[in-house]
Amino acid sequence: MLAVALRIVRDRDVADDVVQEAYAKALAAAGRFRGEAQPSTWLHRIVVNEALMWLRRERSRPRGAATRAAAGPDDRAAPDAIDALRATGPGPLDLLVAREARARLRHCLAGLAPTEREVIARCALDDESYEDYARRVGLGRSAVKTRAFRARRHLRELLEADGA
Repeated sequence: MLAVALRIVRDRDVADDVVQEAYAKALAAAGRFRGEAQPSTWLHRIVVNEALMWLRRERSRPRGAATRAAAGPDDRAAPDAIDALRATGPGPLDLLVAREARARLRHCLAGLAPTEREVIARCALDDESYEDYARRVGLGRSAVKTRAFRARRHLRELLEADGA
């Protein structure tokens, strides 16, 4: 967590403070943790939020010319870290959340009936048209549309039951 905070605030002492504050907030909010994500993901998000809040406070704090002149290179770069994070693409938390979402989706897709899984895979994921799919499996277009609708609804129910 210290490495995460350090990448954002770019100052070791501030990163230590950010992590300490994040752990204090996590402990205070532990009773509200719903378990929808891994505890490490939840804690990571708290650290990131705390670091970004520190950057916002720094950006809004008025600085005189003497303070700016005395500031080191890291102090001047820190407020730009938010923009740098956005420019570098998805961060570790984004990748972790996406990986967890894919695993949940795979799990819920496995809970569908084979015909439901097939119509979702072909018409939604492989972009096969309803007409082409209907011709291939020997059904009418409206029957395929109905099957796809019911499959999506069932998948949505499974995802909601799984906490997604």
